[in-house]
Amino acid sequence: MLYLPKIYIILVNYNGWKDTIECLESLLQLRYTNKQILVVDNNSPNGSLAHMLDWAKNRYNGRPKGFELIAEKNITEASSGEAEMIFIEAAQNAGFAAGNNLAIRFALRQHDFEFLWLLNNDTVVDADSLSELVMSALSAIEKRENIGIWGSKLLFYHNRDKIQAIGGAFNLKTFTTSHIGENLPDREDIAIPNIKQDYVIGASMFVSKAFIENVGLLNEDYFLYFEELDWAKRGELQGYGLGYVENSKVYHKEGQSIGSSTNGASKSALADYHGIRSKILFVKRFYPSKLPLLYTLLTGSILLRIKRLQFKRALKIVSLMLKTS
Repeated sequence: MLYLPKIYIILVNYNGWKDTIECLESLLQLRYTNKQILVVDNNSPNGSLAHMLDWAKNRYNGRPKGFELIAEKNITEASSGEAEMIFIEAAQNAGFAAGNNLAIRFALRQHDFEFLWLLNNDTVVDADSLSELVMSALSAIEKRENIGIWGSKLLFYHNRDKIQAIGGAFNLKTFTTSHIGENLPDREDIAIPNIKQDYVIGASMFVSKAFIENVGLLNEDYFLYFEELDWAKRGELQGYGLGYVENSKVYHKEGQSIGSSTNGASKSALADYHGIRSKILFVKRFYPSKLPLLYTLLTGSILLRIKRLQFKRALKIVSLMLKTS
């Protein structure tokens, strides 16, 4: 008999209920059956939770155990275990890592799973994407490969024949992150089965329970960005590697809730601030000897923002440098 380990699928929503519902619709079409979906609403001010609950009521057509709602203050209470989907109402928006950790802690209290699948809410998944992740993870365990996190093949949502990323890279000379395979066509003749990635991109992270128990939860010091790079680095220090599952396809819109963009000039102020703040925290934690080089490069970033007449953003970078020096 084929072994199907229990999987918790985790989404964090902040003001993005339309994207989240589209993602949930695709998750309900997954061919993998032994799963439970956890949706954390990070205290969205736009009524996201009410919209999602209305959708769930209609989707389950009055089925009493189709979904549950749990407030953060009641998170220590066990679920009935019968709901296909559980909505968790966070008391505050403490960031991406904190929202995911809320669901991870809930899952750990249930004592009934082997893997978690952390997905961005602005994704849509292929029907076999989870099955492929599970098969790869079980194969790695059988081969005694110490992999802690597996990534999917991320494809552009609006151009589904083009790769967005198959992994993440971090440049220690420029302190920039980049997407491996970005903009390549999704064709078998250019498949890259054995990639060297520094981190699994947070849009799709399939994580073993053993990794979480040994390495810990996501670092909530990062409000946005670098939390997955921090997780991968901490795992590396514990002897864990990273995996990539080519046949697990996930379509990603990217940056819907925070206005992020690959174009630095068009980034939202929120994305700009937290991108720089998280970068400083990461380098200070893992590469402290390189802080002088980072600050030199950030001085250039300050001048660039002044040139763009983004004076408030320039001052915020100065403030971040002074706080962390």
